[in-house]
Amino acid sequence: MIRALILVDNRLASGIALRYACRLANQTGMDLQTIYIEEAEREVRPPGTGWVKRTWEKGLLVSAGAEISRLIDEEKPTCPTLRKAKMVVGDRQMEILRELDEGSYDLFIEGTLYAFNPSNFQVNLEARLSGGFPCPILMVKNFVELKKAALLLEDTTDLWSLVPSFFKTLEGAHLEFDLLHVKFTKPGRLSFREDEGGVEAADGGEIDERIASARKMLAEAGWSPQGTGVLRGVPVGVADDLQDYSLVVACLPRQTAGKNAMLELLSRVPSAVLVCRQ
Repeated sequence: MIRALILVDNRLASGIALRYACRLANQTGMDLQTIYIEEAEREVRPPGTGWVKRTWEKGLLVSAGAEISRLIDEEKPTCPTLRKAKMVVGDRQMEILRELDEGSYDLFIEGTLYAFNPSNFQVNLEARLSGGFPCPILMVKNFVELKKAALLLEDTTDLWSLVPSFFKTLEGAHLEFDLLHVKFTKPGRLSFREDEGGVEAADGGEIDERIASARKMLAEAGWSPQGTGVLRGVPVGVADDLQDYSLVVACLPRQTAGKNAMLELLSRVPSAVLVCRQ
């Protein structure tokens, strides 16, 4: 059984992510551990150590505890694998990373509302990737039924990171998906081409080889894409073509130096995004 850690708080985004995660867990049997992290203001330091510090931290968590418990209790009847929240005080990034390491989780889940300005999503995801998270990250933007996914490849995508992360996370979901090779271009017309009974030649066969390799790896795990094809265009254009997918899956480097087209694309799609690190 895959183990997932999901960050919860009193924001709308958190509630949406929790509901999405519960639906995913019901399809895959995923074990969901919730965590709430109270970040004290930077200028406020814990008073002393030992029981004094613990009492101070407990006081910070009291007001949030009831609301977080209610949020989880609302989903628990339809999500048997959902666990009550671990309540901690500290730096959010550090506490998440500590729990991921200690709990040997397979997935981290976080809510972030879809917005026309993608900068917040990009900053948040970059921080998670550069922070050394040991597992894939699922960023949930909207609550939609998990019906069809898009598995995205680039010329530089590490298939040994992408493909195993995809079928391990979604094992048991019986999810339809398309395998799509993305070619980012300068501003211009977007084109999408699906194959018909096999991978068609494109760009001198380089794309063929990437898609064929990915299909072979998926087939060995018992997965078969419903369609394969090529997406060409600038990130905002490709994002528009992905709007009908309820989940988009891709890999990103740990450090995204400068402007990264795939990161911008993922920030602009309205669906949930599953990101593996390569």
